[in-house]
Parts: sequence; structure tokens; C-alpha cells
Amino acid sequence: MKKTLAIAAVALAAVAASAAPQEGGREAFLKQQAYAEMQRVSGQIDVLQQSHDELAERVARMEGGKGEIGAVKADVESLRAEIDGVRREMRRMRQEIVDEITKKVIEVVKANNAATLRQAAAAASAASARQAASSSDGAKKEYVVQPGDTLSLIAQAFKTTVAKIKEMNGLKNDNIRVGQKLVVPGN
Repeated sequence: MKKTLAIAAVALAAVAASAAPQEGGREAFLKQQAYAEMQRVSGQIDVLQQSHDELAERVARMEGGKGEIGAVKADVESLRAEIDGVRREMRRMRQEIVDEITKKVIEVVKANNAATLRQAAAAASAASARQAASSSDGAKKEYVVQPGDTLSLIAQAFKTTVAKIKEMNGLKNDNIRVGQKLVVPGN
């Protein structure tokens, strides 16, 4: 459009120049006015074209930015998904570690309790051999409950029954706690 106006302006100027000597002053003046108006309009078109080009450039930058923003958002989402995966794996590994440690602790406690019970049983056997005839109702001994002990294990160590230990200690159920003192048969 800019080219068309420029060509029209040149053509009008040429017509005005060739007609000036032949035509009257009024017509020449009108042609000059038309030429001046065409130049003013051409200047406005140039300004509008420049504004249009600037806006088109801004739109292109914004559209390019949308692509960049979209790519950044996609990267952020991808990183979030990876972080969530790492968190899940850490939780799983932490649980495995806790389970393994718990298993080892239980094994150690059981081994320690078994050794304690064996020692108590050996001591009880020795004491019972010494006190076999000392009293008619049987000798009594005090035992302190250790971690992992159950009434069954204690009864087995002291060669008695769970019912007898419960009776001797006035227990209504099989619940015992670490540190609790129980009376057990000493023979």
C-alpha cells in the first residue's frame, strides 16, 4: 500500500508539473493541495505501518515467550515428578532399613533373653538341688522380667507352669512388663 501511494504521489506531481503552465492558477493550486494532502496521508500510513510492524514484533515475541513458558512449565512438572519419585524411593528405603534394624534388634533381644533365662534356669536348678528337702511348700525365688520375656519362657526356665507362676503372683492374665518382679519356684 505504501508503494501504491508513493507511485500515485509521483504521478500526481508529474501531472501537476506538466499541467502548471497550461492550466490556470486555481487548478494548479488545487493539484498542489492534493499533492500535499497525499504526502500527509502517506506520512500517516508510514507511521501506522511502523506501529503495525512493532505490534507484530511484540506479538511474535509474546508467542515465542509462550513457547518458552510452556517449556519451562513442562520442565518444572517433570522435575516435580522426579522429586516425588525420589521421595517415594527414600521412604521405601527408610522403611527397609527400619524393618531390617528391628529384625536384628529382636534377634539380639531374643538371644540375650535366652541366655538370661538359661542362666536363671541353671541357677534355679543348682538352688533346687541344694534346697530339695528344705521346705514342704517349696522354695521361692524372685525373678525380674527382662525384655522379650513371656510367662511361657519363664515357666520353662524354672521348670514350672504358667498357671503356677500366675497363682504365685496373683496375676489375672498373661501380661507382664519389663522390670516387674515375679515370685517363681526356687526348686
